[in-house]
Amino acid sequence: MRPSRTVTALTATVTASVLVGLAALPAAADWDTSLGGLWYYSETGVAQAHGTATGAGVTIALLDTPINVDVPTLVGTDIQTQPDHVCADNGATFPGTSTGAEAEHGTSMAEILVGNGAEVDGFPGPQGVAPDATILSYVTSVDEQGCTGLVDESIRAAVAAGADIISMSFSANFNDGNGEAVAEALRAGVVIVNSMPNEPPSELGWPASANGIVTVEAHDINGDLLDSPVASPLLTVVAPGVEIVRTGWENGAWNAQWLTSGTSEATAFTSGALALAKSAFPEATGNQLIQSLIRTTGGTAHEPARDDNTGYGLVSVPGLMATDPTTFEDVNPLVRDDPNAVPSIAQIEGTAGEPSSEPAPGASEEPGNTDSGSGSSLVPVIVGVAGALTLLVVVGLIVGATRNRRRSGTGPGTTGSPQAYPAPGPQPYPPQGQPPYPPQGQPPASSPSEQGTAPPAPPRQPPPTQHGGM
Repeated sequence: MRPSRTVTALTATVTASVLVGLAALPAAADWDTSLGGLWYYSETGVAQAHGTATGAGVTIALLDTPINVDVPTLVGTDIQTQPDHVCADNGATFPGTSTGAEAEHGTSMAEILVGNGAEVDGFPGPQGVAPDATILSYVTSVDEQGCTGLVDESIRAAVAAGADIISMSFSANFNDGNGEAVAEALRAGVVIVNSMPNEPPSELGWPASANGIVTVEAHDINGDLLDSPVASPLLTVVAPGVEIVRTGWENGAWNAQWLTSGTSEATAFTSGALALAKSAFPEATGNQLIQSLIRTTGGTAHEPARDDNTGYGLVSVPGLMATDPTTFEDVNPLVRDDPNAVPSIAQIEGTAGEPSSEPAPGASEEPGNTDSGSGSSLVPVIVGVAGALTLLVVVGLIVGATRNRRRSGTGPGTTGSPQAYPAPGPQPYPPQGQPPYPPQGQPPASSPSEQGTAPPAPPRQPPPTQHGGM
């Protein structure tokens, strides 16, 4: 899946025509950013949340394209890039940074996460949702080209480097073979956030279908969904992702401002919102952050309720900041007890491949016919051994009783006490453990009253531009 490049340049003469449902905007110097591409920052409570937390102390791993760390909007931010990687498969170079067009997507995601708001082309630039967070940049795609093993390598490197959150807006070049690496990240307490496709696929693919991760759809300033949204039982939340400002590469230079739309932007926003919550409540685990995310949609704490159109609802930064995640159970509510899920619960728990302490299915039943007939030949042997043991016990009891009655006896063995045997009976087995992860979510409510405070599916309104999400 590929990002669309049908983005809209921001200039004083065309801005009014590309903003949906908004009045004509004034000249660039007087541009009301609350109505334009910065609404995700000014109209969602992010600006107010920065009075409490800014993402300091939180590490976000960004798996995406290269980043141009020299754009004005990223100057002074804490972005750590990796050395260039040469793919063993085809010899292609995956640069850690770039000043070319191949860095557009990754740069845009970094701006939403930690941008400083510097002006570009006379317009205010992107403001980061968690501007003081540390970004670990891992390049997993260049010009829509991937490399086998690079995704696993990046996820494991992010976990080893202490990432709290992994943000994956670029879902190309991933496959369910990455399940073990994802399981290792979840087991380490890392929250993985991934974009849903921008358009409904015939079948939801990887990694949007990965077990235990946060998946994100996009909405606009009015709460309306992105055009052609993906309805799925695996959708987690909806976040701002329509008409978002970003720095653009044009005519060989990074001197343009564009408005873009897509689930990529919504994923970066959600990752930043979780970073704010982690910064405000540093003792919260990754599982508790996810619990808080789905229990504070709409702005107030509530029991989670979901539907396939909006998941658990619209991400609420004020709700996250007002709710202590440590009050929730340290269990990932998104892990599905599904034998076909990847990664499996056993992979996430780290027990895959271990021998089971439970009897094999059908072990207590009479064996079926086999070529050797060895199953049925064991029955008389077992019966014979059991009978012999019983006879020996009975004889022993009779002999012991006789010796006890012959208290005047002086022969060998008559002076000692009979040796005690352990009480007969089966040895106890440890109780069978219950899986630590409950089934995903509750069934969709059938009426607004049953949904509690979870928002209903918003009406659909197509945006004028689309970008991001794969």
